[in-house]
Formats: sequence, structure tokens, C-alpha cells
Amino acid sequence: MEQRIFFLDNVKSGIIWLMVIFHAAMSYMEYAPEWWYVLNEEKTWAATVFVVWADVFIMPIMFFISGYFGIASLSKQRAFFFWKHKWQRVGIPWIIGSIAIAPYIAYLMIASRAISMSFSYFYTTLFWGPAYQQAHYWYLGFLMALYGVLFLVCQAFPGIMIRMKPQMLSGRFFAAIAVISTTVVAIVNNIVSDVTWVHPLYILCLQPTRAPLYIISFFMGAYGWKNQWFSSGGYMPDFNKWGFLFVSMSVIYLLYRLMPVSIPFPVWQCIIGAALHSIFCLVSIFTIIAIFHRFFNTNSIIWQNLAATSYPIYYIHQIIVQNAVWIFRPVEMNLYVKYSIVCVVSLALSFFISKNMLIRLPFFKIK
Repeated sequence: MEQRIFFLDNVKSGIIWLMVIFHAAMSYMEYAPEWWYVLNEEKTWAATVFVVWADVFIMPIMFFISGYFGIASLSKQRAFFFWKHKWQRVGIPWIIGSIAIAPYIAYLMIASRAISMSFSYFYTTLFWGPAYQQAHYWYLGFLMALYGVLFLVCQAFPGIMIRMKPQMLSGRFFAAIAVISTTVVAIVNNIVSDVTWVHPLYILCLQPTRAPLYIISFFMGAYGWKNQWFSSGGYMPDFNKWGFLFVSMSVIYLLYRLMPVSIPFPVWQCIIGAALHSIFCLVSIFTIIAIFHRFFNTNSIIWQNLAATSYPIYYIHQIIVQNAVWIFRPVEMNLYVKYSIVCVVSLALSFFISKNMLIRLPFFKIK
């Protein structure tokens, strides 16, 4: 029987808490997306640097962990029970969130700017037109699609679900993934703008320039499970080596992203940007795992509570974050103090609601 890998559970919890303060920071950053729900009038470059930096790895690590545990779940269950669990845990919350909650979050873009428009008018006109989105619930829909692809691949090649003897992460494998990621990201970036979101048939909602890295991260996670990474005798990323690479890539990537650029981007610049983004993303995944293995490989009561509430916190946090930003926006105080208060309030309320309400729902219970 496989032992529970506590530090991987804790990675999910830590990343979701980071996501809360990340989404809050977007309201205070320079050059925030025009459609962002609530924007503070005063901006800071510190928020910009943080958002640009964290945006590289937050979602890829989520997809990596989902791929790792997704194939593990598929290997243990019959198809019916696998899909029953995934629909209950991911699919139904995705549909509910996209239809019932995302419209309100999107409406905050109108309401917070004092535009005279009722929610009913927004919902029946703009939302199902140019303002359509799924808020942060897009991740759940994309994840369901990737589970579908993984399921079909495993049905066609059942041997994929049989674990090999523990294997190491080779430099060749990392280099190959980096080259593939760079190539695909560069091609997509030459076709579509980085700010573009698409919603084919109003089903999936995704950012084309980021989707390749999410897909690669998901299936790299599945590959890691098959090769028994992070298990006893398997590959474990070294904190010192990966940490050095992470700090180096953080500096290089930020210097590149924050320097003045010419528009449209020349091809060479697009390739360099794709390479830096891809390599930094891959380095970040293994660094974060190394950090949690070294410092947070525990099943203490605190981390048990964080693990139990991480998914419901993800589910509810955007409503709380955006309304907190809106409430504190007119308050005159130091910007960093204001941002800190918004983060503390958002995290505290998200945890309280998740712990005392949402966790009781069948979608969010840990079995």
C-alpha cells in the first residue's frame, strides 16, 4: 500500500494560499488587465513584480500535482468510480461555479467602476457576449478535459498505469521538456496575444499562451508518478541545487519581463521569452516540491486543516478578495498596509467559511 506523501498535499495548500494574495496583488499592480474585477486607484511596482513572478508557476504546479495524483487515482479505480469521483469533486463544482458564481465576479468589473448597469442586464447581454468568462473556475473545466485525455490514453495503453521501478530525473529529460515547452510556447505567442482568452462553445475557458505549459505540467506529473518520483527510493529534488536555479531564474526572468520591449515582438525576442518562461516554470515546480519536502513534510494538525480547506478556499476566495479590495479602496492609508489588511481578511474569511461551511458539502469533503 502506498504511503501518503504529505509534502505534496501541503504543496497544494501552500500554493492556494499564495494564490489568494496573488489575486489580491493584481488589484494594486501597474498595468493590470483592463477587465480585472476591482482595481485600486493607487498602484505599486512591488505588486507588479510579485504578480509577474508568481504568475509563472502558480497554475503549472497545480496541474503538475493534479496529474501526479490523477493517474494514481485512475490506476486504482474502475472507470465508473474514477469518473463518479471526478464529476463530484471537480466537474459539478466547475459547472456551478461557472454558471452561478462567475457571473457575479465578472459583474464586479462593472459595479466597482460605478457604471450604471443592473446585474440582470449584464448577465443577459454582456456576460454571454464579450464579457464571458469562468473566473478562476476555468481551471476545473480544463482539468476535467485533461482527465479525459489521460483516461483515453490509459485505455489505449494500459501499461501506462503500471509503475516502473524508481527512476531519477535525468538532465536529458529536463532538457527535452524545456525544448518542447519553449517551441510550443513560442509558436503560440507568435499567433495569439498573451492577454487573449478563448471560450470554445462556452465550455472550456483558457488562455492559449499558457495552456501548453499547463498541459505539459499535467502529463509530466503523471510521468513522475509512473517513475515513482518523490516516493521512497525515487527521485527527490535537491533543495540547494534547485533553490540556486530558482533564485537565478527569478532574477533573469524578471529582468527580461520588466525591461522595455518593442511591439510587435521580433521573433528572436519571442523565442527568448518563451525559453525563459518555460525553464523558469519547470525549475519552479521542482524547487517548490524540494522546499516543501525539506521544511513542510508533516501531517501536523495545522497542515491537516490547511489540506482539508485548500480546495474550498480556492473555490470561494475570489468573491472575498475582490469585495475586500472594493471595501478598502476608499480608505486612505499606506498602500502596503491596505494590501496586507486585504490579504489577512481574505485569507481569514476564506478559511473560516471553508472550515465551518463548505467542507461539509460532498464536493469538498476529503475521503
